[in-house]
Amino acid sequence: MSAMDRPWFILCHLLWMVRLTVEADSSAVFQLLSSIKNQDNFNYLLFMKYQNSRVSEKFMTDQTDGNCFVKSLMEKLQTPVVQFDEHANSFLYEKHSSLVLSVVYLIGMDLDENESLLNALVTNLRLMTISRVVFMVQLGEANETFLYKLFTYCWKMKLLNVLAVFENYNTTSTFYSYTQFPSYQLEQRVYDPSSTIFPDRLRNLHGYSVRIIIGGATPRIILYYNKQGDIIYRGTLGHFMDVFQQKFNCTLKQPFPVKPNVLVPSTELVAAVRNGTVDLSLAITFPNQLNMRPFTYPYEQMNWCLMLPVEADIPHAEYYVNVFELQAFLLTLAVLVVISMTLSSILKHHGYPVEMYEFILHDNCLRGALGQSFFEVRRASVHLRAIYVQICLLGFLLTAWYNSYFSAYVTSRPKEPPYRTYDDILASNLKVAAWESEYNELIGRLKEFRKYAPMFLVEPSFSKFIRMRDTFDTKHGFMMTTSKWVVINEQQNIFSQPLFRMRNDFCFFNNIPLGFPVHENSIYKKPIQRLIMELADAGLTSYWTSKGFSELVEAGEMHYLDHSMRREFRAMQLQDLEYVWYGFAFMVLFSTAVWLLELHL
Repeated sequence: MSAMDRPWFILCHLLWMVRLTVEADSSAVFQLLSSIKNQDNFNYLLFMKYQNSRVSEKFMTDQTDGNCFVKSLMEKLQTPVVQFDEHANSFLYEKHSSLVLSVVYLIGMDLDENESLLNALVTNLRLMTISRVVFMVQLGEANETFLYKLFTYCWKMKLLNVLAVFENYNTTSTFYSYTQFPSYQLEQRVYDPSSTIFPDRLRNLHGYSVRIIIGGATPRIILYYNKQGDIIYRGTLGHFMDVFQQKFNCTLKQPFPVKPNVLVPSTELVAAVRNGTVDLSLAITFPNQLNMRPFTYPYEQMNWCLMLPVEADIPHAEYYVNVFELQAFLLTLAVLVVISMTLSSILKHHGYPVEMYEFILHDNCLRGALGQSFFEVRRASVHLRAIYVQICLLGFLLTAWYNSYFSAYVTSRPKEPPYRTYDDILASNLKVAAWESEYNELIGRLKEFRKYAPMFLVEPSFSKFIRMRDTFDTKHGFMMTTSKWVVINEQQNIFSQPLFRMRNDFCFFNNIPLGFPVHENSIYKKPIQRLIMELADAGLTSYWTSKGFSELVEAGEMHYLDHSMRREFRAMQLQDLEYVWYGFAFMVLFSTAVWLLELHL
């Protein structure tokens, strides 16, 4: 060892000796809490005891006064400590970190005497009951009956990560915990700094039966009986159920078995979780006033929009009037007038007779523009020949232009203009079909839509509403969610032409978070959140959503049918020439009037 390294070695040796001295002077309880801090890295400690109680000196081997236990915690753990008694009622989650370790000092082996303190613990740990809890029990040694009652209470109150130590812990280094998976089992362990004190209980449920309730509508949940009479679960929620069971090694039990084609209201799903009838509701719904505390992380982000029929083809009769826009027609007419004035002026200059009206629209210009033959003067000058060539070129261009546009209209029919606003829909003959429950939800949340009430066709029967929607009745629009539109759009891929399209500019709500209703202190809340994120990252949620149509076909609820009208060749009909006949009738009347006027004069 070099001379330069010797002081550093001496310093490290002294620090190591100081550390051993501190650990020897500290109680075993402080060592346990220090190991928990190193493993779980909590930000502060919550210490709870009865107001007039005093921590037993048997929990401390050094000369620490029982009344200064909190001070010792802060000094030896270097962690802030919050001290509460049985009267405390604080919502710590709102103002503090959820990374907390709770130390609760219990007196005696009568659990009823500690009930008020335990209830205060659960109240203060609202939304944080899965955090770590250490019970220091003022008993000389462990009592299994007391531990059973204590841990049964903890399981009921969603306190999963707990352990208990007794007054003999300094000599035995033994602490007690429990697991409920697959059934209650008391665990007795000896402290080992290298072992995990609070294992992840939810990593493996060992076949534990998780009580669930299933609800919702297709395509999120698809239920049907197979040939053996068993219920098959498909859809995004059905696949989620399978993955949940496999990942956490559990079984799903339904206290109220669901039946296919039976819609369970969302209020019943939420109520079953709130009153403790089930552990989970595997049916996603939206939170009231976006309060996500009694819900898991959103499983789906939903848009609620209008599904409107694809704009209809314009009538065949309008082909003739839609080829020319007004600006193009006026420009063509102006060119004809200019050419007519030029032609008439040159003809008059060469001594040919010219009528006054020919300065406005010459007969040769009109005939040439329509692609017809016209009269030319003999021995025309260079200027006249240039104008005649100009008229011919104009006729060729106009004829080719008109015919190409007209042919394009016949082969690819243009559409009616789309709706731009809700007022356009209201002014049209289109009615938006809506299920009464969804309609009331919409009008209740968006009061500004009450003026558009005549736009809706409200259907009280859900089954009838579904039949209307699944038959692709283009006489109506429909209120549509994002998940259902994926199925509709997939089905339209087999159509010869799509019948409906989702209008993202006609959305009542965007990005509605849909989550699983759970108890706010549910032990499954964080595991489900991690699972939802893992499935989304892997693309499985999107993949299951895209399979909705094929799974509905497999369930017999949909079929590979083309509901669109096949586009077939049809001969020109009389009504297709409606505007042509109007023009012909006008010209007949006009020419008759001119003829009668000539007779009169």
